[in-house]
Amino acid sequence: MRRVIKRYGFLEKNSRVLVGISGGVDSLLLLLLLVEYNERFTQKWEIHACHIHPGFPRWNADRLKKFLIKRNIPYTIVKTDISKKIKKISNKCYLCARERRRKLLEIADKLGVFQIALAHHKQDAAETIFLNMIYNGEISTLVPKQSIIQGRFFFIRPLYYLDKKMIENIARIYGIPRRHNICPYYKESKREVVRRFLNRIQKENPDVYKNVFRSIFHIKNSYMPHL
Repeated sequence: MRRVIKRYGFLEKNSRVLVGISGGVDSLLLLLLLVEYNERFTQKWEIHACHIHPGFPRWNADRLKKFLIKRNIPYTIVKTDISKKIKKISNKCYLCARERRRKLLEIADKLGVFQIALAHHKQDAAETIFLNMIYNGEISTLVPKQSIIQGRFFFIRPLYYLDKKMIENIARIYGIPRRHNICPYYKESKREVVRRFLNRIQKENPDVYKNVFRSIFHIKNSYMPHL
């Protein structure tokens, strides 16, 4: 995590950061690692957690609230009507993600915070390459530091170099509880389709995610057509 922070130049000393937390293992681990990093390397960061409640009927943020209060982490929980907005459309995941990010930007703006930390990791980046190739006809993926609104805000991804297995192992050490809120539409997700595809390949080639992620940094231009 320190390597990606240094390489891509975010979260300098005395930074303020808004951490988007879904309540899942990845985002809670990101939050706790940032808190520990802050203490260990005396960064003097101001860390504020933010959960966007999508408004699904059985979605409960109480356990998440207790988790944050117990650790004395400042937080904001925003209740939204995203569930109503996406109910009758086909591309639910895209709109849901867009709305959640829009809300995060609104909260960041109110707090005067310009770096928003998200918990995307190595597998997420690998899956996104396939998602964009198959469904959008482009080669692109998540990046460690992403400029938003002409550089006014940045989405940052401190877990970019971590793989999912490592995240789960560290989460067990921290005693992070398994996620209890499940999106009712997750089986319809295009990312889930790509994930199942890559998981099938992984049974024959355990390095599939590692290799796809590595390919992001090893583009052979001589074997790509010129525009």
